[in-house]
Amino acid sequence: MTRAYDAVIAVVAQGDASDADRLAALARIASARKDLDSLERGLIADLRANGVSWTRIAATIGVGSRQAAEQRYLRLCGSLDRQQSVDTVAIATLRASALRAHTTLIASPPDHPRARLAVATLEHALSAAPGALYALVEQALGDLQGVPFDSSALTSALSAARLGSPK
Repeated sequence: MTRAYDAVIAVVAQGDASDADRLAALARIASARKDLDSLERGLIADLRANGVSWTRIAATIGVGSRQAAEQRYLRLCGSLDRQQSVDTVAIATLRASALRAHTTLIASPPDHPRARLAVATLEHALSAAPGALYALVEQALGDLQGVPFDSSALTSALSAARLGSPK
């Protein structure tokens, strides 16, 4: 991400950059923003799964209220549906585990075509309602069969969520 930032700064600082260079820099910003949003979404999900209050999260991210923090999280999830706000601990843990798997697969992707399928499936799982979340995580786990990736944490979180008990 630092390299993308440095590349954008270099283009902005360059007075005679071509339109193609500026468009490429703009694309890097969009890509970096998507990555940062994914990381922020994951951190918030982890904090909530560990019992950290929306009030503490709001103060940390610099918004004025717990409601604003929750709405920001829902926007990051791509859903203004209030479902995530009523997630049980088990569902929040499954959602956080799906995000960790997604982030890990993006950060150091295995050289396997099924890994790309799992990444796409997990991306959808991050903002899915609980029923769809289960199905999407199951699908991603199926996609990961034969891929050199440790999916045991995701499997455990799915089992715990299915049983309705905390991790």
